[in-house]
Amino acid sequence: MKEYKVITVLWDDHIAFDRSPLTKNPDEALKPTLTIGFIYKQTKKTLTVVSDLESYVDRKDASYVVILRSAIRSIKEYGTIKLNI
Repeated sequence: MKEYKVITVLWDDHIAFDRSPLTKNPDEALKPTLTIGFIYKQTKKTLTVVSDLESYVDRKDASYVVILRSAIRSIKEYGTIKLNI
């Protein structure tokens, strides 16, 4: 068993446009996104947050997001949970 931090992360989500008018202010194109889950991995560049984890006999599947640390506005911690991943 290992402990994982339960968190919320507010971050600026990147966006792609296809066949759209060019924006006058690219900073306004970034939309704040709130992600809720637990920290699975951290590196110097990224934070991986798992929001849904399913256990099967032969594997574990997850829904997760990899967030660039430079896009993070804020993080709030809510304690830890113990999981066998």
